[in-house]
Amino acid sequence: MNQVPLFSSARELANLVLSSNLIDCALTKILELNRDQTALPVQYRLFQLSSKCTIVAFVSSPDCTQYPLPGQGDLDRSPLFDFLRTEEYPSVSINRAALTLYTPLHDHLSGLTDELTQIEGQLIITGYSLGGSVASLFTLRLLDGNLLKPKCRPFCITFGSPLIGDFGLQHSIWNSFFLHVVSNQDPVPGLFLPSGRSPPTSSHSQTTGYKPFGTYLLCSELGCACFDNPDLILGLLKVISSEVAGGLQDVDYGEILRNLKERAICKGLPQVGERFADPFSAGIVMELETIGFNQTKHNIDINAMIRTMEAETRSLIQKNKASDAKKLNDIKRDMAHLEWYKKKSEMGYYDCFKNQGSKRDINVEQFRGNLTMYWEDMVAQVQRKPQKEGATFRTRWLYAGTVYRRMVEPLDIAAFYREGGTDYINNGRSLHYKLLQQWYEEDVKPPSRDKLDSKKQKVSGILTEDSLFWAHVEEAILSCELLKSKNCTLEQGKSSWDNLVKFEEYVMEQINNYAASPEIFSRESSFMKWWGLYEGYIDTCSNSHGSPLINFMKKRSYMKYG
Repeated sequence: MNQVPLFSSARELANLVLSSNLIDCALTKILELNRDQTALPVQYRLFQLSSKCTIVAFVSSPDCTQYPLPGQGDLDRSPLFDFLRTEEYPSVSINRAALTLYTPLHDHLSGLTDELTQIEGQLIITGYSLGGSVASLFTLRLLDGNLLKPKCRPFCITFGSPLIGDFGLQHSIWNSFFLHVVSNQDPVPGLFLPSGRSPPTSSHSQTTGYKPFGTYLLCSELGCACFDNPDLILGLLKVISSEVAGGLQDVDYGEILRNLKERAICKGLPQVGERFADPFSAGIVMELETIGFNQTKHNIDINAMIRTMEAETRSLIQKNKASDAKKLNDIKRDMAHLEWYKKKSEMGYYDCFKNQGSKRDINVEQFRGNLTMYWEDMVAQVQRKPQKEGATFRTRWLYAGTVYRRMVEPLDIAAFYREGGTDYINNGRSLHYKLLQQWYEEDVKPPSRDKLDSKKQKVSGILTEDSLFWAHVEEAILSCELLKSKNCTLEQGKSSWDNLVKFEEYVMEQINNYAASPEIFSRESSFMKWWGLYEGYIDTCSNSHGSPLINFMKKRSYMKYG
């Protein structure tokens, strides 16, 4: 199959960004604040440009970057930014220098936040150098608080600011709210990366964990280009940091932006068409050369870079092909197929699928696979979200996720034991099932008496509530078979018997709570197979053991269940 040709639009996007007034306005206010700079390490000011645009600018003292203290390049955790933690990235670390500047301002900025809740129109948070780092942290706090009006979510523009966080920050859902402008003559953005220019670090330095987040507008005398590939950005920042001559001198971003607007971006660029036949590869090379990077001089593996970026681009295209609405419709269709399969399975759909006695049982595999891929992706999305948004997001679809888990996990269990597996709970269970169950249990309340009466009326049509029920049944069967085996040791016998007693209690609890589907009592079900083995063992051994479940089964009370 022919692949659709790709085009790299980094330069076009950069030109579009430059043509807007946002960057000019932001930089103008930074320069205005800089002229009035005091001896404070960092200061900020609110500028009301019009009823449709508000800018908050941050600047830091040049001493903060010229003479960084030992350890300022380290990454630290801060309770102020614990909201960035996700289940996938439970730890998020922030640059110590940025935290040192931001933390004393936190209480003062609360008043500013209250003021910003009243604004209308566009809100720009901006900053230069380490002032940009503080601007980024303030923007994150605003985004988390969700205090601003929906149309006033902040957009952060920084100029020459260092990297401020690790993997956890890089995987934030708010990347699209940040634009970082960087000159190829400015070493400050790579200040805290390991290199000869890095400031002294503490004995437990963690500078190697820095990762870019947001979009980067990289500039040179030849032009500019936008990038959001973190690995590419990191590599380019390392090159800039190590090769810029001289000390940490201020870069005139105003002059850079003026020059870029005045010149034709592509004028004077080398011709690359002969070296790279496809437009995507040629575009990457032109973008790198536009921002002052040369393959030979900087020892950049262009081919490897192109392969990586092309793979990521194609992956993104494929991922976005199907809309969320179509995905949801497909999932509803697959669930409907499974519900129909369950309804038509005389021995119970768990055992029908386990035995694979007909073509219909085999076809269910496709529905199971589609649903699993969808819900694994949904759970992964929640893990990537900050805790507050993740909790809200998962609440919206927790009911659907619970129905999926109760319907599909038994099929996974059936396949696991059909293939000879043991101890599914510890050896076979997928993480997404564990998380769906955990979130459900955190959200659900114990049933009241009235609710139990209601469940009794509806029990005939329910799914067994514990999606692990059949795993417990399979383990109980294995325990019975081991007890009846001649090779069963005394220790194994005791352990198996203890497990069976616990299983009895577990099953009776499910029955009393009307949490088990009546199909578990189907004549050919695995549960009834277990009961046959267990009853035979008790009778053979003249075991006087009695229990509510044994009485329930011997009296055939299950015939009236549901």
